[in-house]
Amino acid sequence: MLNIAIVGSGIAGLASALSLRRAGHAVQVFEASQLTAGDTDGAVAQIGPKVNKILEKWGVNLEVARPVLIDKIPVFGHDGTLLRTEEAPKPLGWSYYQRSRLHGALLRSATAPTGAGRPVDILLNTEIKAIDPEAGLVVTQAGQTYHVDIIIGADGWNSIARKAFPHNDTTIPAPAEVTVHLSVYTGEDNRIVQRFCTQPTHYEKWLGPNIELKLYSIEPRTILIDTALPVQSVTELSEKGLKDALLSEFGSINSPLTELLNAAGLADIKSWFHPNLPRVEEWTLGRAMLIGDAAHPFLPFELPGTSQSITGADALAEGLRSDVQVDDVPERVACWVIPRKERVMTIQEMERKDWPSRS
Repeated sequence: MLNIAIVGSGIAGLASALSLRRAGHAVQVFEASQLTAGDTDGAVAQIGPKVNKILEKWGVNLEVARPVLIDKIPVFGHDGTLLRTEEAPKPLGWSYYQRSRLHGALLRSATAPTGAGRPVDILLNTEIKAIDPEAGLVVTQAGQTYHVDIIIGADGWNSIARKAFPHNDTTIPAPAEVTVHLSVYTGEDNRIVQRFCTQPTHYEKWLGPNIELKLYSIEPRTILIDTALPVQSVTELSEKGLKDALLSEFGSINSPLTELLNAAGLADIKSWFHPNLPRVEEWTLGRAMLIGDAAHPFLPFELPGTSQSITGADALAEGLRSDVQVDDVPERVACWVIPRKERVMTIQEMERKDWPSRS
């Protein structure tokens, strides 16, 4: 059994914690926030059938996660005209999840007193100052030091753990994208709400002159709206400025989408700014490794991000079984990282081939 420290309790951190718990290890997670609803919110996650099977294997409570199966994807113009209907992604079985619900389901499974392995220990409000990959040390901002067998950096885009890897470029460029997420509760007479009531296994795309919106619904009469905007296209980087940017594309005529955007309060609008990070070249060093966006940053509009975090966590547990000795960790981790790094970077290149047109 290994003593494992995971920095960050996002999707990648919790997936790794749950998977490694099930493999028989003692897992401790260091989380800077209090994991309130605002800390776990984000763009809707789309997950394919293979990853859904991993969640089922892990015993994740789908009643908590509440995935919605994708069947058809109607595509509308900015005025509400139906342009076409796209088929569900192949292979069949793709679902979408409200990110906070998926996070909550993973958290419950990781910390549950029942189930395979020892419950994961989550240390909230514990900010990491630095890690020492060679010595296996985690140092908190409060000055506490933890000595472990392996450190997993799962602390996302602005990773503290990544800074301990000398061959990675840790320079954070200026933000290039802003992801906008709206949660709008509205009346039953809205035509979009009515469509989701009668056709629950779908989501919608709306195409403006310069913006694509994706609309989802998990709770009755609540529509989730996601989009990504180049930073320079938003004149005021505030909730009001972001709402005005959306209304400038979709609010010129009366449509059910215009109704939704007008109904959105400023408190309903969340946003996250993302730079185009350079490729992370080094994923392992000594007793430390990176996973999720700390290793391979995906923008929220890039669908493979969540799936790659979960499949990476599942593969990691296969390499780090309960009988692994501490001295064998570097070799086992190297066997994990080599095929995954090649695959993930290929996917990133495919996802980002149109970045110049977005910036």
